[in-house]
Amino acid sequence: MTDTLRSVNGRSLPLALAAAACITLTTPPAHAAVQPAPCLDGVTETKGFSAVDDGEIRWTDNTAYDDARKFAISAWQYRGSKIKIVADSAITSNDLEFKDANLGTRETDPLGRYERHGSIGATDYIIFNKQKLRGVSKERLRYVALHELGHALGLCHKADTVISLMWKNAPSPGFEITWIPDIDKANYKKMWG
Repeated sequence: MTDTLRSVNGRSLPLALAAAACITLTTPPAHAAVQPAPCLDGVTETKGFSAVDDGEIRWTDNTAYDDARKFAISAWQYRGSKIKIVADSAITSNDLEFKDANLGTRETDPLGRYERHGSIGATDYIIFNKQKLRGVSKERLRYVALHELGHALGLCHKADTVISLMWKNAPSPGFEITWIPDIDKANYKKMWG
């Protein structure tokens, strides 16, 4: 057994999620704010690696995973979020496109990917890997969309010792996070206010 994973009912589960499942949650005191978590691999979260343009993300849709896209957009528009995520129109510049592609079936191939294109007027992409997402649960699809939209908002990968959507490796099927954890809200607030 490693120090970051444990098995629950025969399934691998990140230690932080297992710990959260075993404790009784109470309302923290007003002074107990959750602190942002550091990025993995020496990366720094930056507005420059996001799809945000003038306080918003204008998106278009070319994906079969509409439920996951809608869910992720709605979840990232939680009370207190600053960045508006709205559909592109004929008179606005498209910042982000949701699309599907075949990205491979090997264990190391991603479930989804955020591609930053960075030049002025360029469109960034959230790409769902059709090959690895065929037949998966609605919760798994939603997790992938939430994670990749987190990248489009500028968030980086986090260690699996904290409860975060932004783990480098997806949790085992059935243990997906389908909400915005406090750690991710803290990192978002640190960057966007």
